[in-house]
Amino acid sequence: MPHIAVLAAGSAAGARAATVKKATFVDAPTRMEIHVAEKEHDSLRIELPKGEETLLIPLVEALQAEEKVVEARYNLGHPFLDKPSLFLRTKGEKPQAVLKRVLKDLADVYGDALQDFDKKADKIKS
Repeated sequence: MPHIAVLAAGSAAGARAATVKKATFVDAPTRMEIHVAEKEHDSLRIELPKGEETLLIPLVEALQAEEKVVEARYNLGHPFLDKPSLFLRTKGEKPQAVLKRVLKDLADVYGDALQDFDKKADKIKS
């Protein structure tokens, strides 16, 4: 998640920034760091960085549509103490393989949406 740096209005630079009303993006990460918290032969629990929990809803929905998935759920936990996590239990296939496949499918879907938007955005005249 990109961090937004906004200058305070009390400083001289902040006063100039307040008239321009401009925010700059700082430290925009290029990769999401996923931590494997628990791993067994038929289950997996991963933790995502705080602020990345919006990924969990489409991910869990896609996992629940998979035939080999017995259980897929997410837990947001306490907003200050816990990291958002995903729990996955499968039958007949390793949970890592199912998760990789579903993540690739979601990346393809959202990548296609981005390409479609780029094509249509170029056609719009300002």
